[in-house]
Amino acid sequence: MRYTRKSASRGLSPAATVLIAAAFFVGLYAGGKGAAPAAQPAAGGGTQVQAQNVQYYFPRAGQKAQPRLVEVIDSARKDLDVAIYSFTDQGTAEAIERAKRRGVAVRIITDRQQSAGQYQKVLLNRLAADKIPVKVDSHSGIMHLKVTVADGKVATTGSFNYTKSAENANDEVFVVLRDEKVAQDFEAEFTRMWNDAQDYENYKS
Repeated sequence: MRYTRKSASRGLSPAATVLIAAAFFVGLYAGGKGAAPAAQPAAGGGTQVQAQNVQYYFPRAGQKAQPRLVEVIDSARKDLDVAIYSFTDQGTAEAIERAKRRGVAVRIITDRQQSAGQYQKVLLNRLAADKIPVKVDSHSGIMHLKVTVADGKVATTGSFNYTKSAENANDEVFVVLRDEKVAQDFEAEFTRMWNDAQDYENYKS
């Protein structure tokens, strides 16, 4: 079966489920048309949200994800948290810089090994020069999240790294979750990581 992006207003069939793995599992269960209920706890400690709150995009199917990511970043007015494994896309970096200039409190966490790559290092140094705080993992694993949270209201996730390859070449999915409960859960996990001085440290340019 070939899947295409579902509009938030159309909903999914009652049997359809999309399961996205990020810091925790978020179950996407379909509902009927109309206003979506608030997020509810799901088995296993995840959070269940109605499909009306979700948009998802497959870049190789022609459903461009990077402009949707920039829209979320541009919507931020107070806080913007970004946890991203691989980050080399200039347009996304420019959107983050715009957020900083309009007074948004920006925080970035990225992967330690990826941050040493030639192109990612140049981009991170540029953001750091703009006084945007950046941290990297110092634990034994990798920082593999692909998450952005704007104002604790909207969160993005999926397999989509912030790179040209993700947008133009790779098989990827990019998911936008417009549910405050979910966004606040993502933000809380980001803050837990940010405050963990044992497993995360300041990026050194």
